Formats: sequence, C-alpha cells, structure tokens
Amino acid sequence: MIAFLSGTVLSKQDRTLVLNVNGVGYLVFATKGLLEKTPIGQELALHIHTNVREDDLSLYGFFTHEEWQFFRLLLTVSGIGPKSALEILNAPLKEVRQAIAKKDEVFLTRIPGIGRKTAQRMIVDLQGKIKEEILEESTQPGSHNDDIVQALIALGYHRQHVLQGLKKIPAEINNEEAIIKYFLQNI
Repeated sequence: MIAFLSGTVLSKQDRTLVLNVNGVGYLVFATKGLLEKTPIGQELALHIHTNVREDDLSLYGFFTHEEWQFFRLLLTVSGIGPKSALEILNAPLKEVRQAIAKKDEVFLTRIPGIGRKTAQRMIVDLQGKIKEEILEESTQPGSHNDDIVQALIALGYHRQHVLQGLKKIPAEINNEEAIIKYFLQNI
C-alpha cells in the first residue's frame, strides 16, 4: 500500500491532481482546499490512503496526518465510501468533529451527499471516538493554539517538530509571544 508521496504537482483537475514522483505520475484525489492551495509546479508531500477494490485502485491525498486519520475513521461508517469521506473533509475538520460530538445532524446534512440517515449513522458510529479525541486534546498538557503552530511552521519548522517541542514548554509560560520566544530559544 502507498502511505506517503512526495513530488511535484504536474496538473490539477476538478477533484484530482497528478503528482510526479521520480518520473512516475500518480493520480491523487484531494480535497478542494488542498487543490486550491497547491499551484502547479509546487513540491508537495501528501499522506496517502490507498483504496483497493476489485475494479479500481485509487489514491486519496491529505496535507496532515490528522486529516488522513479522520478520513480513515469516516470509512468505518457504513454507507460512507472514499468519495463521500473526501467530500466531508471539504468542510473544516474541527467543525465536522464538533458536529459529530454535539450530535448536530443539521450541520452534517449540509455537506453535499450526506443525507439525514447517513448523518445519524455518523453520529452513532463516531460520537464516542470523537468525544474522546476532543477531550484528550483539551486536557493534553502542552496543547497550544493553532496560531502558534502555524506561526512556527511559517518560520520553517516541520509540524511534527513543532508539536513535539510545544509539549516541552513549561506550563507557566502561557501567552503566545512568550511561547514562541521560548520555542525559538530553547527547542
């Protein structure tokens, strides 16, 4: 199975892009956000879900490991296939997770291709898992505002390094500017 690809974007279509990896072009299905943010010719690294069926082999690409994990979680819901899961990820991930945790059927049915029964099934199948994740994130020591993470990534740090480094920051340092300063000087 293909789990990760890194290469240059050769072309983009409505829901796909072609990624040139060492002279081989991979057709990858992607979210609208990923397609909009990625210009042709740009280097791109994607977490990949390989979907294998009797008559098809498809690749689905994601910027973050978190999106990839949530995509795979959505596939465990009866009635949600890879294309529906990708459509769900066109909505902000945090909002989808909160809608499931809060049993917000109305929000979920606004997503194209998701009807009332599918929304109910998502809530029933995923609510316990999503609530646990949201609880873990909010109580996790060293969990920080996404703005801090994005600022450090913009300075050239890799996301995983930033997330690991932020866990090491003392609890008494709690304002954004001080956290970034501490990170730059000590990590």
